[in-house]
Order: sequence, then C-alpha cells, then structure tokens
Amino acid sequence: MKILVVASTFPASDGDPVPAFVKDQVIALREHDASLVFDVLAPHDNRSGTKTKTIHPHYTEHRFHYMWPRKWEKLAGRGIMPALKQNPLNYAIVPFLFTGEFLALLSTASSTKPDIIYAHWFTPQAVNARIVGALLNIPFVLTTHASDVSVWKKIPLFGKLVVQDTARKAHKITAVSTRSMNKLLDFFDEAEIDTLNHKLQIIPMGVPIPEVKSTHFTDNKHVLFIGRLAEKKGVAYLLEAFDKLAEKHPDTLLTIAGDGPLRDNLEAQSKNLKHANRVKFVGYVSGIEKQKLIESHTLYAVPSIITDDGDAEGLPVSLLEGLAGGKLCIATHESGADDILKDGKDGVLVEQKNADALYVAIAETLELNSSKKRAMSSMATQTAKQFAWKTIAEKYYNFFFEEI
Repeated sequence: MKILVVASTFPASDGDPVPAFVKDQVIALREHDASLVFDVLAPHDNRSGTKTKTIHPHYTEHRFHYMWPRKWEKLAGRGIMPALKQNPLNYAIVPFLFTGEFLALLSTASSTKPDIIYAHWFTPQAVNARIVGALLNIPFVLTTHASDVSVWKKIPLFGKLVVQDTARKAHKITAVSTRSMNKLLDFFDEAEIDTLNHKLQIIPMGVPIPEVKSTHFTDNKHVLFIGRLAEKKGVAYLLEAFDKLAEKHPDTLLTIAGDGPLRDNLEAQSKNLKHANRVKFVGYVSGIEKQKLIESHTLYAVPSIITDDGDAEGLPVSLLEGLAGGKLCIATHESGADDILKDGKDGVLVEQKNADALYVAIAETLELNSSKKRAMSSMATQTAKQFAWKTIAEKYYNFFFEEI
C-alpha cells in the first residue's frame, strides 16, 4: 500500500529542532507493516536545510517551495500559529502556502500514485487533501492536532462550510485528544455528529518507550520542562511558580529545555526572578541528551494554556516522555492531560494560567514521602506504556489503512 503523508511540520534530520512526532509515526507504521510505502510531503524550511527530495530508510521525503524570495518561507517548520503571532505580516504568506502545497500535493500524488493521502493538521493539509483527493479519486484521512480547525471560525459562513465539507469527505478522522476532537465537532449539530461517529476516533501520538531508559526513580527537587518555547506552552507561569517554590526550597532547580519564538522573553523574565541563579535554559535537546536530562529530574512540568486567540495543545508528546521516564508530572487540564492522567495517581492536574496553583501542586508533590513518590512514578510508567509507538501505530493502522 502506498501512503502519501502531507504535513506542515516535519524534521529534516535527527538533530533538527522541529517536532518529530509525524516522522516517528511514519517509522512506527512502517515497522508495523513492512509492505507500506511512505512518501512524505512538507514545505521547505530554510532553518532546517531541507532538500527537494531525500530518500530515508522508512520513507521518501519531498519538499516544496511556496514563496519568493525564499527568505519569506517562514510559516513551516516551527509551527504556523507561532509564526503568525511572531509577525502579523506573515498572514500575507498564508495564501501562498495553501497554493504552493496544493500544487505540490497534486504533482506528488500524480507521480507517486498513492492508495491514500494522509493529512496531518486540518489547515491547510486536510483542505488540500480533500481537493486533490477528489481530482485524482484518492481517499484521504486526517489527524487534527490542537487548534488547527478553530481558525476557520474566524471566517464567517465560508469557514464552517469548508470544515463540514472536508470532514464529510474524509475517509477517517482522528484527533490526538478529546479537546481537539471537540473543536472539530463544534462545526456540526448533534444530528450530523451521529452520522460522522463511525469515521471518528481519538488516538494520540506515541512515545518511543524502548528508547527511554529513565524508568528508575529519582528523588531530588529538580523540575524539568521540555518543549517549544511558545505562548501556549505556559512557561511564563512556570517561571512565576518556580520563584515562589525556590523561596521555600533552597535546593530546588528548574531546567527549561527547548527553543522557540519566546525564548528571549522567557530568559529575560527569569533574570528578573529572585532566584534567577537556579533557572537554567539549555536549548533544544534530543536523543541521548534528552534521556539524560529526563533521568536527572524528579518532576516534569507541562503548564500549557489556551491563548487569548485560541491557540492550544492537543496532547503534548513531551508529557508522554515524562511519564515514560517515571517522572512526577504536573500538567494543566488544558494541555489535554486530563484525557490520560488520573489526578493524584499517575500525575497531578492543575488549572491553566494560575502560577499559584502550579506552585502549590509542585510543592505538595515534591513534599510527598518517598513511598508515595515511588508509587506515582510507577503508575506514570504504566500509563505511558499505553502510548508506546508500537501500540499506537497498530491503532492507526487498524483504523486508517486496514480497510483500504
């Protein structure tokens, strides 16, 4: 079976600081069924040094240009929404991305002749997959992440029609969390939702459990955040909470790993803290470096928020990595963690945008006795096993491809 995956975010190499869950999913699906043949289409990203065509062991990577001069190709790689927030002038590039991707998808699908097109993110991938699929008579499936559908609410009438038409024509649809699925279903009335239910399923992204060696228990007062430094990650609230924590716990440390548009702002914020010397920014990490970082910390913070313009998480893969490492995870409901965590059992849930609540949750968790910490750590690893890529890939395979 030939599958053409189209995504706006896809790493060009193992060291590329671009979220890798789409690549990890492709590899896991290929390992689940070696007869699958994957082509992946994504935009060029100057920062990642992308090439027009690269053959990898598990897939062939295709890249397309969408803007001239090339320095204006700023929407892909690190996320479309962060790029738009960083500079509102980037909204003028959106039509070119839509058009460039449509033409590239039409061309690639015509030459590779896939049995199915798989779109990651509704905007613009699913919309383009719906059109190309109709033109070439190829079925398409889609996975919606975070708030990639909600943007269409800003377009009166036409936006609703686009979402409804795309969802109706899709062969199957998955969402990475209940919140993400609800954002799609907000465009339909209850009667029509009932007619769509057979093609809907919530399946999160996975986590490479076998690669995480940090399942041993660590009992220190070191707090870790790993993720893209964008507004929806809520790191500003974590810094505020940590300053209160450090006041009462002189042996507490905070490590922030990741890069993104808000890194300079967050580093400036940290320098104004009373205990700035106990906050460390280490930049993007991956592979063994990430594993060692997870191993050396006890508590893993996921303080995600819903921004004022509606940008939000689906379900962060970083949360699954923390759980897989047996860490004591503190996460907001709005991160999507309420889909998988049992508060007080395998992690702790808090409300968003509340540094005081975050501080209390972290302090109380760190102050638990060792037996309770060990129990939570053990439960965390058990929860994470449900999201091992081998298990998750099988779910995607059975739902998306088995009937094609």
